[in-house]
Amino acid sequence: MKMRYPKLRELREAFKSIFTKPATTRYPFGEPKIHSRYRGKPEFQDECLGCEACREVCPPGAIEVVDDIKNKKRTVLRYLDRCITCGECERICTCGNGIKMVPEFALAVYDRKDLVESVERELIICENCGRPIATRKHILWLIDQLEEKGAAHLGFIIMKLQELGIVEDIETKVSLDKRQDLFTILCPKCRHRIMLYDSL
Repeated sequence: MKMRYPKLRELREAFKSIFTKPATTRYPFGEPKIHSRYRGKPEFQDECLGCEACREVCPPGAIEVVDDIKNKKRTVLRYLDRCITCGECERICTCGNGIKMVPEFALAVYDRKDLVESVERELIICENCGRPIATRKHILWLIDQLEEKGAAHLGFIIMKLQELGIVEDIETKVSLDKRQDLFTILCPKCRHRIMLYDSL
């Protein structure tokens, strides 16, 4: 049986490939070329308000919110092993800059616990019933958005004055039958009870 000689075309391609650049990228031995619009993993930013908007729209449930009433802390957890990088959290973000999709895709780890990222915010609690209202950062952002209209909410005024250091944070007993209770930090339900009692 005669051995077939390679075709000249194949020999030409073989020699050509020796002196030309490879067709594939050098990754992982070199830096990958990432497109500017590439959606990588979501990453919390300092502007995050802890408002839960991203948790509400996350299709795979990769974002969880845990409220610690005793220590007045809200923790927003993001599970990267569940994330499908759809970008809904970035799109729906209340302040627009709280969470960003960064061009990072190499997320391989040996332990799934390493894929959990979190951010903590101070939680504001109703002074009467103890229910969580919102994070301090969220309310202060809301006051800035409302500008002069925010003066209609007495609790907002007190919180802004506390932030500026003009008034002290004094614990008061709320009875829900006096108009002065409107100057405390209350949830909508307790505030409604005061307004209802005051109108009688």
